[in-house]
Amino acid sequence: MRAMISQRFVVGIAGVATILLIGCAQPPTEQLGAAQKAVDAAKAAGATEYAKEDFTALEQQFVLAKDELANQEKALSIFRSYTDADKMLIKVVEAGGSVAAKAAQSKEAAKTAAEALEKEAQQVVASAKELIAKTPTGKERAAVEVIKQDVAGLEGSLSVVHQLIEKKDYLGAEAQAKSVKEEGAALSMEIQSAIDKTKGKKPASRG
Repeated sequence: MRAMISQRFVVGIAGVATILLIGCAQPPTEQLGAAQKAVDAAKAAGATEYAKEDFTALEQQFVLAKDELANQEKALSIFRSYTDADKMLIKVVEAGGSVAAKAAQSKEAAKTAAEALEKEAQQVVASAKELIAKTPTGKERAAVEVIKQDVAGLEGSLSVVHQLIEKKDYLGAEAQAKSVKEEGAALSMEIQSAIDKTKGKKPASRG
């Protein structure tokens, strides 16, 4: 009889000890810090611009993990369990690395595209300047002078493109270079039109 009571006592003590251990569960502070660093690293890699959707999903995932931590903090200590929160934070760390890598890759691709478009814009502006040099003087001279000023403005815009590239704002540089290229092409058409009009007004040579 005493042996049975003793055995029940031991089982009871073990049960209480188990409850106490659960109640003493510690929040995954290190994992939380690692998750925060992963999110920050993704942001530093340019994910807010070069992997927007993925970064938004990462932030949402991190918020859910922190919500789970907060919910456990609200529970009685003996009922707290950080198992789910820990798993969620681990996933955030893993996802953060993937988002950072994707952002870096997209950023490099944007850099290549911006530099290529800058060269194309430079060529278009240079072609416009060459056409201006071929324009004959005449009644179209005033119009050509206006176009010259427009071309000079595009040269200034090209400088802005280069500055944006140096600042690593590749998306901004690409958009600016595209605009310069389109405007330069339009100006070239205007210049050619002015040249054609001037030539068309010349009297036909008699044979």
